[in-house]
Amino acid sequence: MRNRDFITGKVPITKEEVRAISINKLDLLNAKTFIDVGAGTGSISIEAGYNYPDLRVIAIERNDDALDLVNKNIENFNLTNVEVVKAYAPVELDIYNEVDAIFLGGTGNKLEEIIDWSKDLLVPGGRLVANFIIIDTFYEMLRLVREKGFKNVDVTVLNVSKLEKLGPGEYFKPHNPIYIISCEKGVE
Repeated sequence: MRNRDFITGKVPITKEEVRAISINKLDLLNAKTFIDVGAGTGSISIEAGYNYPDLRVIAIERNDDALDLVNKNIENFNLTNVEVVKAYAPVELDIYNEVDAIFLGGTGNKLEEIIDWSKDLLVPGGRLVANFIIIDTFYEMLRLVREKGFKNVDVTVLNVSKLEKLGPGEYFKPHNPIYIISCEKGVE
């Protein structure tokens, strides 16, 4: 899906190149339940729900402006498989050991609690994927998932530049690098 397909506002959107890689790493093909933490505009939730119509998608967001955009995008794409939860993760969901994949787009200074919560929610082998622009938070996530026994930890840094006009010519305007961590809950 293209960024232009989404209704956006002042809330940041996960760019389409980053979504493509992150959703691929979530491995949602046979998944039943997926949680998007810090859903923002809902681009990850919407694209996952759109591409996997049998997938139950739970979008967790606390910001009112973002919640409005998520709901508008759900309506815009006519999705019935995306639920919105207004909350600050971690939140009680009563689906422990039932979630196939979790995406962390925002953690609001509760990274360790959200990782522990994610581990409790995920099925054995369930995927956890997180995006970061702040390198200190990336390193903290990497340390925590290793420390907490997540398996198959994979790290990618994505640098995207887009062609733009500059005077009479063109140049590649760089976007912020995105640090992507993907891992799996080990079998206990």
